[in-house]
Amino acid sequence: MLSRVDPEFQYPQVVCLSPTYELALQTGEVAAIMSTYCPNVYIRFAVSGECVERGSKIKEQIIVGTPATVLDWATKFKYFDPKHIKVFVLDEADIMIMGHQNRCFHIRKLLPETCQMIFFSSTYSEDAMMFANAIAPMSVILRLKREEETLGNIRQYYVNCNNKEDKYDILMNICGAVTIGQALIFCQTKKMASWLVNQMVEQGHAVALLSSKLTVQRRISVLDRFREGEEKLLVTTSTLSRGIDVGQVTIVINFDLPITVSHEPDYDTYIHRIGRTGRFGKKGIAINLVSDSSDHSVLKKIEEHFGKPIECLNTDNADDIE
Repeated sequence: MLSRVDPEFQYPQVVCLSPTYELALQTGEVAAIMSTYCPNVYIRFAVSGECVERGSKIKEQIIVGTPATVLDWATKFKYFDPKHIKVFVLDEADIMIMGHQNRCFHIRKLLPETCQMIFFSSTYSEDAMMFANAIAPMSVILRLKREEETLGNIRQYYVNCNNKEDKYDILMNICGAVTIGQALIFCQTKKMASWLVNQMVEQGHAVALLSSKLTVQRRISVLDRFREGEEKLLVTTSTLSRGIDVGQVTIVINFDLPITVSHEPDYDTYIHRIGRTGRFGKKGIAINLVSDSSDHSVLKKIEEHFGKPIECLNTDNADDIE
């Protein structure tokens, strides 16, 4: 995006869409740091709460934001002319078809035919490919092999448990016995995440909860505190499974395995979850807590799907944990 901007012109030339406020903010912050090496190139956030004076025009060349806000700025408020856009980027493109598809198509129709379309996603379902082909037909596809999707520097384990209380005790054993940077703990539901955090807080653990129930401002505050190391443990649902990079995360724990509504393994969510560790070539660990035959069946399918071993971990043995 930075390389495609002409700094002589002070109007938007690139639009980058993300499915969530947090991801847009992260992408924009990284781009802003990199833009310090690009004289006279500037970034503008188009997210909820970002104010622009009515009747004015945006001068920053790159807009990073969410679909609803970008569409409003282009059509309702006319803060920028979409006909000047040279590059249109969709991040987490497979998520864009779930709730953002119409807005993405609307924005696409506003752009010139010469505009370059670039889609990014770690996973592409059949629906996502149809969506991509509808917006950017005859496109070049760059794809990783399936066996390259699960990073080789992430060691995967599972622990046998009896129930959620047993899972909690094992979780405390892991966190208490291992010297970790920071850990992300994923639950399948907001109810389970809240229960887990309440249990941990009662026992005096420094833990944070991130869920869609929180306001946008509160979610950003929770993430900032976690990035700064004020809490070592962060409990969430799959809200954080995509795109958020926290370099200090060394362990991801699936308190619940990710499943679909039909109780089949959710492979895409699994790979996004464990991918929160082992970032940028670092080593990472993913631990799955399994409590019944259904969990074991899901875990087995995940292991077979990615062709990577998921080893049994004995949490009663301190040497095994180390």
